Formats: sequence, C-alpha cells, structure tokens
Amino acid sequence: MNSDDKQYLKKIGANIKKLRVTKKIKQVDLANECDFDRQNMFHIEAGRHNLTLLSLRKIAKALGVEVGEITDI
Repeated sequence: MNSDDKQYLKKIGANIKKLRVTKKIKQVDLANECDFDRQNMFHIEAGRHNLTLLSLRKIAKALGVEVGEITDI
C-alpha cells in the first residue's frame, strides 16, 4: 500500500468518526450495530483498516447516511 492509499484510508476513517461524533454515537455502539469488534472499529476510524464495500455499507446504514457521505473527501 502506497502513501496515497494510506492517506485515503485515514480520510475515510476521519469521516466515519466525524459522522459518528456528530450523531452522538459511541464507538462501541457503532461497532455493535455493524457487528464489528470495537477494536476493529477503532482501526477503521484510525485509517488502519482497508474496508470492504459491504463493511462500508454497514457503517453508512448504522450512521443513517449514504455511502457517498463517507467517501466524499
């Protein structure tokens, strides 16, 4: 994974965290809603995990947003 890829994942993670915080959802609650481990959600928000499309869809649904709101960077 190159530097640009890493930066992209960090931006996606930051968008997820921003939406979660704005909606006053705890990280553990979002993880549970998506059927993820809390540690996995931590890595996603930190940009350390390359999401699948289905995982991204689960997160968007749990946040009540469209996938495009997460990926719009």
